[in-house]
Amino acid sequence: MKPLHTLLPLSLAMTFIASAKPQSAFHNPLYQGEDPWVIRHENSYYMCSSGPSEPTAVYVSKSPTLTERGEKVKVWEDGDNYRRVFAPELHFIQGKWYIYFCADVRSEGWKHMAVVLQANTDNPLDGFTNRGVLFTGDEHGNAQANDITVVTYKDQLYAFWGSLADKIVEGAVMAPMDSPTRITAHRKEIGLHAEGPRAILRNGKLIMTGAEGGFASKDYRLSALIYSPDAGPIDDKKSWKPLGTLLKTTDDVWGPSRASFTTSPDGKENWVMYHSKIFNADDNGMRAINIKKFTFKEDDTPDFGTAASPTSLLENPSGDPGMGELYEAEDWQLSGDAAKASTNKNFTGTGYVDGFSKKGAKATFTADVPAAGVYRVILRYANGVKVEGEQQSFPKIYPPAQSTLSLYVNGAKIKRTQFHRTTNWDVWMFQGENLQLKAGKNEIAWQNDEGDVGQVTLDSAAVAKSSTPIHGLTGSYYNNRDLTDQKLTRLDPEISFNWGNGSPDPLIENDTFSVRWEGFITPLYSETYTFHSKSDNGRRLWIDKQPVIDKWLDDYDQTYTGTIKLEAGKKYPITFEYYEDGGGANTRLEWSSESQPREVIPSGRLEPAAK
Repeated sequence: MKPLHTLLPLSLAMTFIASAKPQSAFHNPLYQGEDPWVIRHENSYYMCSSGPSEPTAVYVSKSPTLTERGEKVKVWEDGDNYRRVFAPELHFIQGKWYIYFCADVRSEGWKHMAVVLQANTDNPLDGFTNRGVLFTGDEHGNAQANDITVVTYKDQLYAFWGSLADKIVEGAVMAPMDSPTRITAHRKEIGLHAEGPRAILRNGKLIMTGAEGGFASKDYRLSALIYSPDAGPIDDKKSWKPLGTLLKTTDDVWGPSRASFTTSPDGKENWVMYHSKIFNADDNGMRAINIKKFTFKEDDTPDFGTAASPTSLLENPSGDPGMGELYEAEDWQLSGDAAKASTNKNFTGTGYVDGFSKKGAKATFTADVPAAGVYRVILRYANGVKVEGEQQSFPKIYPPAQSTLSLYVNGAKIKRTQFHRTTNWDVWMFQGENLQLKAGKNEIAWQNDEGDVGQVTLDSAAVAKSSTPIHGLTGSYYNNRDLTDQKLTRLDPEISFNWGNGSPDPLIENDTFSVRWEGFITPLYSETYTFHSKSDNGRRLWIDKQPVIDKWLDDYDQTYTGTIKLEAGKKYPITFEYYEDGGGANTRLEWSSESQPREVIPSGRLEPAAK
């Protein structure tokens, strides 16, 4: 069936081709996010984060450049047993990948505890298995924890974390680890009265940074202690000496803190990744990710200088390939009300593109790539819309709404691109998309279509070969319950939706709609898999063209299962169909096997069908 809402490509002979140049400099902030964690491993940067706004999942992304995180891939989720999954960290220890975080845990009476995951393979995008709650207590028993990190110092692995609403200890504590998944020693205080402890190692010195001050306040800042071996053992807080404040609020950067540390690709420079508040308002928790170069003083303590202003143009890290070939938006082909502008500040080139508040506004550029494949297209945008109640202290609307434009590749509508709020129209951030491009010239366009919000300005786009494939399934959405009256096609990372009494998209009615997801699924194990589907209402599943689940029924919130034997590493075609009759709308598709814990099938194991 032909997808609706597509545009015919313009004749390449008539298309205006914007010139490109390598991206080599950037402004902060980079993108929306909080509690950033980055690690460099084998020529790539890996970032780790949680989400969504009530986080139950952990994501890992891979990128050749520190200036952009790459596609976020969900590597673990268990929303039934873990809530408020905060500040995950990815570590490579003794030849294996581990993720550490703290969360509210059902088995612990919903107390906030430290948890460790272990990677399923040597690729951290292949998913993780839960290794359980860590012991973070003392002779009184296990205790709550906040923001756990680990570090190897003088051949011993240590864990550091924040105590949480604890009557026995105050501030950050630590303990040696028996292994990456086991702590048996009792916790000891180190005297850091801050959350989010994270380590810097420098010439045999151990420095522990932390986020001090109210987390949603202007006073949120980065401070640190340094371990002094001559003063006593590492678990004696008298052996830790304060270094004071390392990063603090400026006129245009509020609450810079929660840092992690890495190097430039060539190892010649030290870089810090930290978050700051998007809106200059106390008790407003929206944050964005920043990076900046830092140095060390003669005594090997860090010197971070001043938090990088959104007006400061910074050079890429030394040896960093950057985001790719840069196409300035003011040179693109514009139609509708889209037009070049230069009123707002901090744009690159000679201007930017405005006018997307009206339907039909469209901006198109042509990317010329050497070979067919998956490319990362990174758009620099601003969304400075101000809505009463969103950006104030103690916001009445949280999180802020997003703007949207429809993304087209070679005339085919791919998805709606969502744009988070920026501080104002003079502050820009990045939004990346993984796109399948053909060899040669490709037309890439953003347009305000029916159902789009618009309200965004575009500054530039960068194009480079992606570090990861496209993950997820191709979803075709219909306005009838019998898979007719198709309204849109889009890429969905996984099948786990709860639309409540709403719908998947403004083009779809709230009731009597249906969806068909298509693509490929690749298991990790050669075993018999059980597929679980809970939906409101009907669902059907085929794998390798074999029916696995067929419950095209009006019942709701029932879970049906089916089994099929699969081979590890083999790519199987998968089709999942769903319809909504009336009232609430939700559907999810999970799998399990002898080796595979039951989970929503993660995006990393799914590949979309070609369209």
